[in-house]
Amino acid sequence: MKILYLDDYGVKLGADGTSLKLISKKEEKIIPLWEIDLVVVSSTGISITSKALNLLAKAGIELVITDPRGSPLSMTYFSHYSRTPDTRRAQYLASFNYIGVEIAASLISCKICSQSKALGRLSNYYNLDGYQKELESISKKVFNEVKGLSIDEARKKLLEIEATAARSYWGAISRALPKNLDFINRDQDGGDPLNAALNYGYSILYSLGFRALILSGLDPYAGYMHVDRSGKPVLVFDYIEQFRAPIVDEAILRGIARGFNIRLNNDKLLDKESKRNVLKLINERLKEQAVNAYRPMSFEESVKEYAFRLAKSLREGSMYFCYNFPRGDKVDVISNL
Repeated sequence: MKILYLDDYGVKLGADGTSLKLISKKEEKIIPLWEIDLVVVSSTGISITSKALNLLAKAGIELVITDPRGSPLSMTYFSHYSRTPDTRRAQYLASFNYIGVEIAASLISCKICSQSKALGRLSNYYNLDGYQKELESISKKVFNEVKGLSIDEARKKLLEIEATAARSYWGAISRALPKNLDFINRDQDGGDPLNAALNYGYSILYSLGFRALILSGLDPYAGYMHVDRSGKPVLVFDYIEQFRAPIVDEAILRGIARGFNIRLNNDKLLDKESKRNVLKLINERLKEQAVNAYRPMSFEESVKEYAFRLAKSLREGSMYFCYNFPRGDKVDVISNL
């Protein structure tokens, strides 16, 4: 994924023929459209010409505007995608039947399984032995816990399971990390360096997940695990759960083990250099092999492929096997709800 990040005050993005032209205080740079897949605006004082917007739209390159923490506020995208009506009808109907419960359970189960496998790989850098099996056990029990429940009842139960797994996962990481990081637990409002880096990393993942869901014909604002809230892309929040640990957590924690020094500004947010370093770590991770995917692919491909897989599952009314679906004990939820 080639992302153009605009994060310097006073930067202007214009057009030069069929290419983009980036103008800053330091330089002027011509950027061919084939070199980028996504444009992210994460600072104030940035201007984009209408001609540049026109070029991005014609090339199918989305533009994301984020807040200072990196959370997406707005996104431009194509006005039409293939199979959108069929996909979205199935998506909305699933909110009222067993399919919505099954998708929510699958995503939480995969999230916890991904956390377990991430701890196993991070054991090469930190003392994390012994926690993997606990999370793996939790992930395999998810479907049985929601059998026969309505979507609202299942959502409440899944949140409890997710919280139990999170305490084990982040507790293990907290105990293994150097004390100078001041990391106690995962808290999106936390003022420590690791939580700030995770917030920024997840914001990058939000943008990629939003884009993948739109391309697959799904409505990012109608989810299953997170409660629908006006203006909130809750399906994006649902969907990226399976990728948080393997893409963002692993990338940042490996970086720290290899000497990445996270620095904060006066607002307890990442400084510009740290933002660029987090982006670099995640871009490198996206190019790596997505182990346990249903076919050989990179993590970048997996974020897109599993969105198309979700859309297909909804249209067919079939089981959604998300990334890192736990092996063994696969409960046939459809026939038992």
